[in-house]
Amino acid sequence: MNVDLWVQSPRAPNRSVKFLRYSKEIENNQWAVVDVSIDGIRGIEPNNGSQIGYMSCRLLPSGCLLQDMSNGLCKVTWIVHAEYDETTVSPLFRGLFQSGQALGASRWLASLQRQCEYMATLHCTHSSGPAMSALGRRGVLDLAQRMMVSFYTAVSKPVTPGPSNIVNEWHGSCDIGAKTFLATVRMVIWNISTMGQPPALVLCATTTVWLPGVPPHRVHEYLCNGQRRGEWDKFGYGGAVQELSSIVTCRQLRGNVVSVLQPSDVTVRANSNMLILQEATSDLSCSLVVYSFVEKNMMCAVMDGADNSAVFLLPSGFAILPDGHAKAHRAAAASSSYSTPTGQNSTAGSLLTAAYQQILPNSISTHALETLDDAGSRVCQAISQILAAVGADIAIPA
Repeated sequence: MNVDLWVQSPRAPNRSVKFLRYSKEIENNQWAVVDVSIDGIRGIEPNNGSQIGYMSCRLLPSGCLLQDMSNGLCKVTWIVHAEYDETTVSPLFRGLFQSGQALGASRWLASLQRQCEYMATLHCTHSSGPAMSALGRRGVLDLAQRMMVSFYTAVSKPVTPGPSNIVNEWHGSCDIGAKTFLATVRMVIWNISTMGQPPALVLCATTTVWLPGVPPHRVHEYLCNGQRRGEWDKFGYGGAVQELSSIVTCRQLRGNVVSVLQPSDVTVRANSNMLILQEATSDLSCSLVVYSFVEKNMMCAVMDGADNSAVFLLPSGFAILPDGHAKAHRAAAASSSYSTPTGQNSTAGSLLTAAYQQILPNSISTHALETLDDAGSRVCQAISQILAAVGADIAIPA
């Protein structure tokens, strides 16, 4: 198997791993799934010493044990035993990788639990706001899942400069109190095409900053506060929003919800033909707030059970990673997606990534410098507002 492992920041290294997988029922109602790399980390073929290409990471025997508990539940024990070249990881991200929250067992368990919660949500009938049919709920959740995949690609996928991709860096200032610091914003221009839509050129502007001592949950809760959205959202209405409808995707942890939002201001709402589809998720490994504008009539049709394949999504949003410096990575906390280091005495910090996307004219030659300046300035303004709102004393750009 060949797998690309991504971390939600353009500055974090991704890993490509080639491995063998072996699955076996080891005893009654208990299974093992074991992965092991077939490449050496230093790129040397063990048998003859020939060069086979540099590998920055390999899996030593890793995987999971699955045990049927005979009560409708399954016990999962996950083990990641990996070797990687730490020189490929910038100092800013080393705590995250060393803690195992980037690509360790705790992240795999959190992802598995989130998928289980998603499946349970599909069979639930409850949603707030206007009643949705089972087909409408599934359509909205599928749309949100497609939006999240698109966001991961925009933020994390390696981009190679070429005829169809332009990769550049833009430098702008962010404020933190009376001080300013220089942020580097990655600017990527690429072609995208989706079903039912003509190809389009898209600009994606992303940057990451480290907030020592500011735990991820504080940033996540602020970003989910619809009444304060106008403080940072210079990409949309620039004011407060309210939920038109929502679907809770995890009842055990607050803030995991797919929402359809509209402006709180009645005047703006009356003159707008757009709604916001937003998904907020949070677990031990990462918190996300991702949103995309959707034409109102089309969004309402999806909520009524119509096909969603023609809906165009261009997500922007935020990924909030733990910095790996929490005082206590207790085993109990690390094994659960419902636990995050939120204590007042925790030294947990955040790695905050902001991403903004917009459609561009069809000719790359028409992209004026002002377009990049506008996108970069919006990202930096959003970062500055968030720093002020969460009480960050220090911010270090990635």
